[in-house]
Amino acid sequence: MEGTFTKYDKRSREIWEWSKTGNVGTANETAHHRKGLRIFSAAWLLSALLALLLIFPLSATANSPSDVQLTYLDKEQTLQVKIAHKSFMPASHFIAKVEILKNSEKPLIYEYKSQSDKETFTYAYKLSLKKGDRVDVNVVCNLFGSRSSSLIYAGPKN
Repeated sequence: MEGTFTKYDKRSREIWEWSKTGNVGTANETAHHRKGLRIFSAAWLLSALLALLLIFPLSATANSPSDVQLTYLDKEQTLQVKIAHKSFMPASHFIAKVEILKNSEKPLIYEYKSQSDKETFTYAYKLSLKKGDRVDVNVVCNLFGSRSSSLIYAGPKN
């Protein structure tokens, strides 16, 4: 009984010494027992940082459109939609959809795969309006947010 206890007591003292010195001593060998843990921790940390650097910039720069202005051109029967949407990478962060709703009818939906400018741009849509018609436009960013604007057509200008 005493032999078993002594064996475990000796082993626990060795472990205690390892924790204080950081060295493992086995048969005249010295090795650092935490080296593997340090390498693993460093690799895990670098992987996490790399993942954040790849994913976070896209979401950090994602913003909703800041302004939508509507103008109707009588002669051309065209609705102009001027959109302010800042994007450092217009090919990957852009206005993906413009929805036009005239008098609560079925909406016209236009989808896009990029943005023509990094800040402000205008789209033109053929649309015939009569005096008193209401047009609601919703502009949707592919990463984050949307903005809406409305127009009630006052009729042709003299």
